[in-house]
Amino acid sequence: MKPFSQRLKFFIAYITIAGSFWTASEWWEKGLAERSGEPDISPGGCYRVELFKPFWVLPMMFHSMPHPDSEVPRRWLPWWEYPAFFRLYDHRTGELISETEVYDLVSASGPLDWGDGSGEVSAGMISIGPNLPDCIDDHSREASMTGSTITLDVFQ
Repeated sequence: MKPFSQRLKFFIAYITIAGSFWTASEWWEKGLAERSGEPDISPGGCYRVELFKPFWVLPMMFHSMPHPDSEVPRRWLPWWEYPAFFRLYDHRTGELISETEVYDLVSASGPLDWGDGSGEVSAGMISIGPNLPDCIDDHSREASMTGSTITLDVFQ
């Protein structure tokens, strides 16, 4: 009976420690993430997108893989090729607008779209964040008003 009791204690301790590492890893994966490459700045200067590699202590297969379409269930024990997440900033103020989940960029990412017609900044199937009310489709109201004034001055 004693060896069974020791095995049970070991098993419970193992599950507790592994669960703690997994929970902590989910928490610090973005907090300690490392930026990957240079930021992308939108042509109109409204937005800045930065790509980050998550800080994972546990092997990649222990992190579930979300799909950009929320209707598709998460994959457990997946094979990650390029895990990363995006942060969208207001380039004029430096304020963080939104942050995505960690996705496999090989299967879900694509070229950046600054919101032309959609009102949303995206990379392939990944929605990065919404356009700001004063900078829809990467066109600042202030810039368009200034442009109108310049146009009027030219015609006068």
